[in-house]
Amino acid sequence: MTRYGKTPSALTYGITVLLILFGFHAMAQRSTEPSPCYDANDPRDLRLWDGNAPGAVGADPCRDIPFLRIYRPKGAAPATDTGMIVMPGGGYDRLTDTKEQSPVGRYFADQVGITTFVLYYRLVQPNGTYRYPVPMWDGQRAIRLVRSRAAQFGMDPRRIGVFGFSAGGHLASTTAIHFANNFDLPSVDAVDRTDARPSFLGLGYPVISMDPNQYASPSSLGHLLDGYAGAQRDQLETYLSGQKQVKASTPPTFLFESLDDKRISPENSTLFAQALQAARVRNDVHMFQHGLHGAGLAVDQPEESVWPSLFLHWLEEQGFLAKRR
Repeated sequence: MTRYGKTPSALTYGITVLLILFGFHAMAQRSTEPSPCYDANDPRDLRLWDGNAPGAVGADPCRDIPFLRIYRPKGAAPATDTGMIVMPGGGYDRLTDTKEQSPVGRYFADQVGITTFVLYYRLVQPNGTYRYPVPMWDGQRAIRLVRSRAAQFGMDPRRIGVFGFSAGGHLASTTAIHFANNFDLPSVDAVDRTDARPSFLGLGYPVISMDPNQYASPSSLGHLLDGYAGAQRDQLETYLSGQKQVKASTPPTFLFESLDDKRISPENSTLFAQALQAARVRNDVHMFQHGLHGAGLAVDQPEESVWPSLFLHWLEEQGFLAKRR
């Protein structure tokens, strides 16, 4: 494992590893993934917009309504005032990696005490509907909506971050880097005036590059920029390549990846880590020798399975989570 950053103390590391193993066992016992469709009768589901979402072409709850599914602390860990939005992956045209959705939401809520929101953003359709910038509209709106309702959920608006996996990592990193940009979406309501910069950024085996000459994922690139061509496409490929856009204002970042990732080139993470260091952004990067793309909490991956405990320690050290006693 290649790592950048401070090493946790042996006592803290041992305690957090025990906690994570206990949490993994609990998560492994719950394998049923809830529907990824908005349910107006489910109090856990929170629409990003009260009415039709900008750019919506219909009202299909499985396609046209972006929403957050809320996981509030109800487990062994006491509730904290930290909030986190999870952005799952799947190539921008589907959310295929269910291990990145409810298992992650339940784990961080019940075992860590973080109020967690899993984002179900709109996905690119075969005809190109919901291509860029629609997923970015949904990602940024989620950050603003959660922060605007921080008091309702007992959260500190200064402790609200995002964690993205795979293509969701591209969405998370893009909204985190370009937080001051509305992606050409006019302001709709008071929520849109809320600060959109995440307090921290977490990434798991992320898609970072949209440059076809620099390790871009053909699937994510092809879906997100479907129909764009010429100079406009060239400009977007650069603008949406996180390794080229990191600046000093980028939120503190935690990242993990495996060097044998067979679906997304780990060079995405390497380039991003280098960019973070060049911009002097606080970061904690873990490059494991072995892992599995789409593993979520990585319960069955001996090396990667420590990432949640490392992330927890990093949050504590950075002041985004109260330290455990």
